[in-house]
Amino acid sequence: MAEIKPNYDTKRKKLAEIIPLASPFTVYIEQTKYCNFKCFYCIHSTRDEADGEFRALGHRMQHMDEGFYEKIIRELKEFPQDGVKRIVFSGLGEPLMNPRLPEYVRMAVDAQIAGRVEVITNGLLLTPEKSRALVEAGITNINISVQGLDAAGYEKTCGVRIDFEQYLENLRYLFAHKKDTAIYIKAIDATVPTKEEQERFLSLFSPMADRIYIEHLVVMQQQMEDLKDVVDGSKNFYGEELDLDRKVCAQSFYFLQIGCEGHTFPCPVPGLGKGLSMGNAKEQSLVEIWNGPKRRAFLRMLLQKRKDEVPECRGCTCFNAINNPAEDLDADAERLLPLFS
Repeated sequence: MAEIKPNYDTKRKKLAEIIPLASPFTVYIEQTKYCNFKCFYCIHSTRDEADGEFRALGHRMQHMDEGFYEKIIRELKEFPQDGVKRIVFSGLGEPLMNPRLPEYVRMAVDAQIAGRVEVITNGLLLTPEKSRALVEAGITNINISVQGLDAAGYEKTCGVRIDFEQYLENLRYLFAHKKDTAIYIKAIDATVPTKEEQERFLSLFSPMADRIYIEHLVVMQQQMEDLKDVVDGSKNFYGEELDLDRKVCAQSFYFLQIGCEGHTFPCPVPGLGKGLSMGNAKEQSLVEIWNGPKRRAFLRMLLQKRKDEVPECRGCTCFNAINNPAEDLDADAERLLPLFS
């Protein structure tokens, strides 16, 4: 049976003592914009609307160009060895919608850039064939987001009716053939709101995972701010009380997200607009972007506690969603500011 535990590392160095970093700790690669779901809490739910947020932000359904992905892998190797800790296939789309995902995983693993190569997926496309391909490619972690406890639950949350029994069978197969791959399964509390539903989730999915947890729904996309009326914004992903007075976004000091179109972002929030791009990786190298003037200026604004002057960051609570004490930069902000001049 799975260990009931959040999927984040609490054994962290104090961030204020090690920045500026020569490389990102975590790199998210959005190698597809396609998604097979339209979850109510995601801007994909608006993708068919002419004036919806999906189109308003300039998104379109596409896969990342293969040549661009190869450039990313080459350039991640240019960062200092052992600097990048995690490569995660995630973003606005469902990673398994791209048929090249196992090949891309293999390229990242073979390049020996990071100790962990992961995917965050809704799991619907984890057929036995796809599971074998990912495991054989060397993926270290498969993180699965469960959206319901039956077909009707999926239809309510995702706008899609699935073969739920086949979904369960596929996950059983994955766990039985995972070899050294770590399997994490989570649900959000909004999809299993009652104690009875939470117990059923744990009972159903614990035999298919190494670790399992029910996370609190956090509104990650500002454009879905209507949800703020129904979501408890005083808690983080793990149901812990937030330090609502925290001002400095720590994630931006160790995070790099690379979008399909080439734009790079300083945090994991999916579906960000170009306004927060630190540079286009099709036109610049990743090392140039990481050490570049635009990113350094942005980090200075954060250390000056001016986050809310950035339109894409105004009112964001995602930076506080993990709320690890080791990442609190507020008390050290003035001391750190000259390091980013």
